[in-house]
Amino acid sequence: MAIVASTLEVGGAERVAASLVERLPDDIETAVCCLRRAGAIGRDMFRAGAAGMERLEHFRGDPAALIRFVRFLEGYRPHVVYCLDHHNAMFAGRVARLCGKTGACVVASHATGLVGRRSSLRWTDRWLLDFTERVVALSPAHARYLCERESIDAGRVTIIENGVDTNAFIPATDAIRQLVRAEEGIDATSPVALMVAAMRPEKAHTVALEAVGSVIECFPGVKVLFAGGGPGRAALEESVRRQGLRNAVHFLGVRDDVARLLHAADVLILPSRDVVETLPLSVMEAMASGLPVIASAVGSLRDLVIPGRTGWLIAPAHAGELARAMVECFGDRPRAQRMGAAARAYVEQRYTVERMVRQYARLFRDLAVT
Repeated sequence: MAIVASTLEVGGAERVAASLVERLPDDIETAVCCLRRAGAIGRDMFRAGAAGMERLEHFRGDPAALIRFVRFLEGYRPHVVYCLDHHNAMFAGRVARLCGKTGACVVASHATGLVGRRSSLRWTDRWLLDFTERVVALSPAHARYLCERESIDAGRVTIIENGVDTNAFIPATDAIRQLVRAEEGIDATSPVALMVAAMRPEKAHTVALEAVGSVIECFPGVKVLFAGGGPGRAALEESVRRQGLRNAVHFLGVRDDVARLLHAADVLILPSRDVVETLPLSVMEAMASGLPVIASAVGSLRDLVIPGRTGWLIAPAHAGELARAMVECFGDRPRAQRMGAAARAYVEQRYTVERMVRQYARLFRDLAVT
């Protein structure tokens, strides 16, 4: 099997790809092809010994990239090409399928639209659907979106829910919690909310900032940690300075120690707008770490976050509802801890990485013999 991506920078789809390379059974050989640079996750995969190559595109729109890609496939001859939903990766994978240089083509869809656009698919993506055996959806709700909004034939859609490593993401002891907080310069008694998300408009960091202003009235020592990078960081930092929130809001940048950072938090927040979210790994990881979650009732977050049991669901990008949920969480720590324990149990029951990999392995084997 060949995994094809534009680049493998930090992101949910990219981390799923890394889990597949690491965990698929030995009878399913994998190679990784990054059309552009490998990215942080891709570099880690290659350093760990993954087969494959990067930088087939020497510049954006490089017409020779397809020739290099076909030559790569001729040497590898995969039964299945698994394309991340990057436009150039989907195009290359399907053209290779059309040319008979590979077996089945699978596209992993991790989106439910783009801000300001009805669809995340381009006309070329739709035209090449006839050369795609399967489109992977992340949940039943996501599958309905792909069929109803993106007009993908239901017979091509296979549901495989994301999963996380419950051995890597575990609840913190009080001692570990205090140690991580001390290392991050956070007081042991401060109420702490963590948001792990790229700083893009759809993630609604500005809504989190608006909520903090209200939460401070009840909890003056509250801390909100933003882990992640992106084009919106400078504007967010300026907003924090302008609103006088520098003592409350900490920018942590892109981190590769999220499992550790979760040990410093009391709750994970994700007040996203009503597009793009499907089945976020950040939420699963927080739940596996024994944290309750406050998230927008969008996409498949409604399957993950069970109000009153594993966290709070709020209206998309609603600062008032976010603030109220944070106050409830911080004001009743025993209840929040019970929710966190229930969240961990729910992930162990339904969203493990082992379960996810087994389902992908079954799909790849079935397609390899058809």
